[in-house]
Amino acid sequence: MAISRPNTTTFFSPEVNNVLIGAMILMTGITMSIVLSMGNLGVGALVAFLPVIFGLIVLIINNPLYGLLFYINYSFFFTGLNRYIVGAPLGLSIDGVLFLTTLSMIFRLTKDNVKLLNNGILYTTILWFIYTLLEITNPDANKIGSWVYAVRGISLYAVQTVPLTLLLFTKKEDLNAFFKIIFGWGLFTAFWGWKQINIGVDAFEKNWLDVEGKSTHILGDQLRAFSLYSDAGQFGVTMAYVAFLFLIMALGPYTTRKKVLYGIGFFVCLIGMGTSGSRGPVFVIFVGIISYLLLVKNYKILFPGILTILLVFSILKFSYIGNANYQIYRVRTALDPKEASLLVRLENQAKLRKYLETRPFGSGIGTTDVWAKRFYPGSYLANLPTDSWFVKIWAENGVVGLSIYAFSLAFVIVMGVVNIRKLRNPDTRQKMIALYGGFLGILVASFGNPVFGQAPLGALMYISMTILCTATLFDYDVVNKKGLLKNA
Repeated sequence: MAISRPNTTTFFSPEVNNVLIGAMILMTGITMSIVLSMGNLGVGALVAFLPVIFGLIVLIINNPLYGLLFYINYSFFFTGLNRYIVGAPLGLSIDGVLFLTTLSMIFRLTKDNVKLLNNGILYTTILWFIYTLLEITNPDANKIGSWVYAVRGISLYAVQTVPLTLLLFTKKEDLNAFFKIIFGWGLFTAFWGWKQINIGVDAFEKNWLDVEGKSTHILGDQLRAFSLYSDAGQFGVTMAYVAFLFLIMALGPYTTRKKVLYGIGFFVCLIGMGTSGSRGPVFVIFVGIISYLLLVKNYKILFPGILTILLVFSILKFSYIGNANYQIYRVRTALDPKEASLLVRLENQAKLRKYLETRPFGSGIGTTDVWAKRFYPGSYLANLPTDSWFVKIWAENGVVGLSIYAFSLAFVIVMGVVNIRKLRNPDTRQKMIALYGGFLGILVASFGNPVFGQAPLGALMYISMTILCTATLFDYDVVNKKGLLKNA
């Protein structure tokens, strides 16, 4: 079976595209210099990005792959950018990019490439989106604006990202590019978090702390790094995710030089995770490593690996070693069943359970957390934090919605293992095991924090889930080039 990417014939040659990109960068630099010299960093600073915005539109129309790649990159820094360009709807720009990319892709659909959409991940995603669409009729949620804002991260981005990934990520080069983007931004944001702790925050970050972030990001006299992300929790979990990917690649079938570089990346992101002062990230690495040990089926490292994990867990759980280090102390509190914040969360979940007894379809999308405070002030759920991605899904969509959502995740969990076992190329297999372990780690971390639906992990998870469900595609591409599959 011949597999190829949908037709993305460009209007311009590669040389012209390079000139356009260079011109956009030059125009942006000149305009930004003028704006900065005037001391205006409000919404007016968006003028500096007009060349980029115009050029991006042209590039996406020219080739929708640019749109998908921009979405991945942009997810890493747009929340941090909001601290510098106050009041700009940077989050909504994702909606515009995804919509334009989807529209550009629709005009390129043919009888041949539409076959790539025949995958269970798309069907489960559509089923989940339809359910969230029907939640508009929930009698407890009568503010359409709240639904529109909240549904984006819950299902709207997914129902666009999954088919785009199915159609545009079909070659090994696409998989490699995905890893490079994650590693590149992972290292950069890890350094930025280290800078915040050891050098200090800049004026715009300090202003954000003073206005809204101080209560959760300065505990005692200790700052919790947040880097370019929405908060320290999201930063810590993302760092743990990237660190885990680096670790698995360092254990892969690569040259010593590459293993050393991957190992360095692992420690850099591990330090970044530590500067966040978050507790949940440790579970990302623990769960990821356990899944790796089980998937590689190498008993020489399976038992020593499990023993090492148990040793580290025991040290954190049953000793006080390293408590003088603030980051280690914070991680240790995550394993304490009597920890104050955990008890509060359990109490809140008990209240939710009682509230939802007569609401099998939940309270409606957009009726919890930040959107509840904005659109439903004074409501029962407005002052009852969910503190968890899955609790949020349960509260807003009920046990029925949670079951449908869990089914879609279970499909990926099963198909990921099935596809990984079919892989023949060592590099492809290593990358898929890394994505699979990272995906499971984020799922576990999402029980304690709503990280799954937030940037950048939302984009990374939707794309990773799709890639895991099409894993053999990348294997065929590599093996076919080596002439090992004549009929692929």
